[in-house]
Amino acid sequence: MLTEENLVLTRSEPSGHGGLQFVYRIRDYGVAAVNFPTEDITQLEWTVDVIKFHDADTLRYELCHTTELAKSTLKFRNDKAVNDFLQKAFTYLNTFQSTQEQAG
Repeated sequence: MLTEENLVLTRSEPSGHGGLQFVYRIRDYGVAAVNFPTEDITQLEWTVDVIKFHDADTLRYELCHTTELAKSTLKFRNDKAVNDFLQKAFTYLNTFQSTQEQAG
């Protein structure tokens, strides 16, 4: 099970290919994690992207591959690996945005 810290949305994967999506938010940025079904039920695969929200009032977002945290979509094979990444991401995104605000 993935962490509930900073979790703002859990839903069926929006493209209709099955699976679940978890969306996490740290102010203007976040992480979207999708668990797609696989042919081999013993294999678990999480696809994870850093995202940037369009505004403070909605959950509309776009993929963001311009941070040092993740330059592309990441793949993980178990919940523990995703949770470890999420903890790293929460810390990074808080620091990243604080730095941007101070520079701004």
